[in-house]
Amino acid sequence: MAKDGTIKINTELDSSKAQSAMAKFSGTAKNALKGITGAAGAAGTAITAMAGYAVKVGSDFEAGMSKVSAISGAAGADFEKLSDKAKEMGAKTKFSATEAASAFEYMAMAGWKTEDMLSGIEGVMDLAAASGESLAVTSDIVTDALTAFGLSAKESGHFADVLAAASSNANTNVSMMGETFKYVAPVAGALGFSAEDTAVAIGLMANSGIKAGQAGTSLRSIMTRLAKPTDDVAIAMEELGISITNSDGSMKSLNEIMGDLRSGFAGLSEAEKTNMAATIGGDFRKLQTSIYSCDGAAKGMAETMQNNLKGSLTILGSAAEGFGIKVYEKMQVPLRKAVDAGTEGVNRLSKAFDSG
Repeated sequence: MAKDGTIKINTELDSSKAQSAMAKFSGTAKNALKGITGAAGAAGTAITAMAGYAVKVGSDFEAGMSKVSAISGAAGADFEKLSDKAKEMGAKTKFSATEAASAFEYMAMAGWKTEDMLSGIEGVMDLAAASGESLAVTSDIVTDALTAFGLSAKESGHFADVLAAASSNANTNVSMMGETFKYVAPVAGALGFSAEDTAVAIGLMANSGIKAGQAGTSLRSIMTRLAKPTDDVAIAMEELGISITNSDGSMKSLNEIMGDLRSGFAGLSEAEKTNMAATIGGDFRKLQTSIYSCDGAAKGMAETMQNNLKGSLTILGSAAEGFGIKVYEKMQVPLRKAVDAGTEGVNRLSKAFDSG
């Protein structure tokens, strides 16, 4: 009897312990499952957000490059080269791959072909980074000016250095210089004047308070009057001993002409200087330094501009976009198929609705 009772009591005790243990395990399991569910939900949200981001940046880049292809005619291997170059620039500069595609678009509009764009993009991006201007605007400035001066795309890096050096050593900036070049570059290029000498003249005019479009129209007028002088201008030039050609009939450089102007004005009184300047079309005072040692200026300025936390964060953003584009490219084909299938389905529904 006592033995049976003892067994009964122990069994009841064991049963109670087991129930308590199961209750604890059940509670722990519920909490663990809640944690797993929460983590899975957070992961799912993150994956969905990443997928959405990838679709956004990837489709933007794809659309931008489609414009480049349509304007330039680049296809096949050429198109792949441009796409890869845009992604490369996006990965290692402050600008994204999509912004590089936008720069290519302006280059294509200027008539540049694949190899031109591939060789010219880095100089343009350095200048944009150095100046703080948008990549698209900088590309527009460089391509237009190079065309006007008859320069090739491979010289875009040097021309970018010219603008960077001029803007950092004169009271102007790249945007205003671009506006000046818009008016004066076609005339300067036609007369055979160099981009360097023209930039010097633009910088000196800016130091005298004449900038942007005003400087462009003024400088264009000066060059036109010197090249095709009216009777009054011809008399003034003769009195100053100024000629735009050498004794053999060849055209002088703009730098030589500006030097002649300085010499011609040196012996005049202030009143005479003012009168002569008004007659010829302007005053080339304060001509000082040239910008012939400017190579590397744009790249150096760009690196300095980005040597800070904000610059690092900007580059991080460009790198993130590059990763998003890679993700998009992996799911691009099935996404397009799904969208196309959805479009067909909607069209079928529309037809069915019309037919009642």
